[in-house]
Amino acid sequence: MATIATSTTTASPERVRESATTESAVGYVSDPNAAYDPIDDTMAKLPEVDAKKEPLTSGPVPMRCDNPVRTWYEIASAPVHHIKWPGTSFKDGPGGTMVVKVETAGKPKIEGTAGFETEVSGVVAAAKAKVDVTLGVEVGITVGHEYRRNIGNAKYGHTAYGSWGRKVTWKKYWTSADRCGKTLARSGTFNIPDRDELGWRYWETSS
Repeated sequence: MATIATSTTTASPERVRESATTESAVGYVSDPNAAYDPIDDTMAKLPEVDAKKEPLTSGPVPMRCDNPVRTWYEIASAPVHHIKWPGTSFKDGPGGTMVVKVETAGKPKIEGTAGFETEVSGVVAAAKAKVDVTLGVEVGITVGHEYRRNIGNAKYGHTAYGSWGRKVTWKKYWTSADRCGKTLARSGTFNIPDRDELGWRYWETSS
């Protein structure tokens, strides 16, 4: 391990064991050509209709409103979220100084729930339009990026390098059968990297 540290215990930083990729953390690639249609903002204002209360009929449902028949994505929330780069989770202490660096290059990917791959491009397009245009654009992480931090007395320091992206909670709707409202089709959460926000996250614990 090419990481160096000095501390009151003269120990090297402990590389935190990271869980393997699972169905809840799979790297997806979005389509950069996907676009957000401004009409989605108008459709978002429609009242939500419970899918269970939609008319059950094999024939055409009488159209009572003239809203277009379509599907679209809405962003429910998008707080800042640190998406860590594998191999950069370290722990050291108690007290002293920790010095760490990135040792593996690559490109951070979007994280989400397996089975929702087809929703990525639409969600990213909506997030770029409604939250931040730099979300979801690929950026390369290079080897280096050394970080030094003094640890509080009797505390353990933790670090992780990655993208300060967004934890995007999204909803996919389609127009209700009578075209007067919207019906929820799917919903989920994607962790989307930000090309302009890369760096270290640091925090301390008592053990």
